This record gives sequence, structure tokens and C-alpha cells, in this order.
Amino acid sequence: MKRSHWVKTLKKFIILLKSKGLYILPLALVSYLLIFWFTPDILQYLQQRFNQKFVFFGITEPIIAVLKFSLTLFIIIFFPFVYLGFISFIQLLLPLRKNFFYLIFLLGILFFYSGIFFSYMITLPYGIKFLISFKTESLEPSISLIHFVNFFSFFLLAFGIIFELPLILALLVLLRVLNPYKVARYRKEIFFFTVVISAIVTPTPDAINMSLLAIPLYALIEVGLILGKFLCRINILLVDNQRVPPQDKLPSPEA
Repeated sequence: MKRSHWVKTLKKFIILLKSKGLYILPLALVSYLLIFWFTPDILQYLQQRFNQKFVFFGITEPIIAVLKFSLTLFIIIFFPFVYLGFISFIQLLLPLRKNFFYLIFLLGILFFYSGIFFSYMITLPYGIKFLISFKTESLEPSISLIHFVNFFSFFLLAFGIIFELPLILALLVLLRVLNPYKVARYRKEIFFFTVVISAIVTPTPDAINMSLLAIPLYALIEVGLILGKFLCRINILLVDNQRVPPQDKLPSPEA
């Protein structure tokens, strides 16, 4: 894809943002303030859910924690609009057929909230329980509010983004950066790096929590490769010459 096309597309997207920004920014500000109002109640619920008492060690720590967590909730709640803006930009680069555009939009929302749900219901409860289990009779945990907010927000958003992996791989296929048939030949290496990434990202060093991320992550990669192969066989673009050439679809027998 030529550089001039990228520049032209970026200019169109900036013009679109300027035209809509007059309405988006005030609405976003009001929404954030509304979320900010309810954030202390949500933090109190999380305190009860995880059976812990949050503490703070600085005068400004509570307000900073509430501001940060409000931003996290704002991103989670309004992710569909952010994602719509992102794929609208992609639409300018790669004009998708209308039905596939809506399909990718719905899949992106489904994957993101599936990651949030998986993190909230499985990874975080097990991880926090494991980390707190190191307390003793003489060693009681005092969880800093700001540290909990950073920890909790990071894993919610990280899992939401990680679960977008199939669509990221599909985008790379559409941009002709990735050949899913060639990548599929390196499944052992992919699985190894998946385990390494899971060991780094998960909050605990035990194999159970690592597996809770490694298995879904590898499954997402497989879904992405399947989706990429599907895109190689059909044309979802309005421009026919964007399709991956037939000779690139399958690896050569000699490979």
C-alpha cells in the first residue's frame, strides 16, 4: 500500500474527527463525570467481593485512584464507540463490504467483553486469592488502593485487548503482512511463546493460573489463523485487487 494512500486516509479520518468532535467531547466529559460519581461505590463493592480492606498512604492517593479507575470504566463502557472509530479508519484503508464491516464490529465487541469477563471472573479472583494466601498470623495484608486500581485495571484492559487477537491477525492478513498458512507451520514455536507470555502476564507463578491464560491465548491464535485462511479464500473488500494472490494461499509442497 502506497504511502500517499496512508496520508490521504489519515487526512480523511482527521477531518471526520473534527466534524464529530464538537459532539463527542462534551458527551464524553459528562459520561466520565457520571462514572466518576459512582466509582467509589464500585470500589467498595470490589472491596467486599475480594474480602479485603483498602488503605491509602498519601493524601492525594484516593482521588488519584478514583480518577484512574473511572478512566478504566469509561474505556470499558464506551469501548464499542472507540472500536467503531478504529474500524472506520480501517474502512478508509481497506474498504470492506458492508455486511463484513458489521460482522467485524460485532466480533470485536464480543471478543473484548469476553476478555473482560474472563479476567474478572477467573484470572483476577484466583490470582488475588493466591497472592493473599502468603499472609500469616503475624503478617496481615494491607492493600493500597492505588496499587489495587493499577493491578485490577491493567488485567481487565490487557485481557480485553488480548482477546482481540483473532481480529488483529485477520487485519494483518488483509494488509498482506501475514500469511496464515505459513504461520500455521510454526505451531510449536507459537505455543512456546504463548506459555512464556502467559507466565509474564499472569499475576501468580503457579501453573494453574498460567494455564488459564495460555490455553485461551493459544486458542485465540488458532481462531485467528482459521479466520485468516477464510479471508484468503474469499474477498471481503470492495476492491478486488486487494485479495491475497492464489499462489500465496497455500505453502509450497517443498516447504
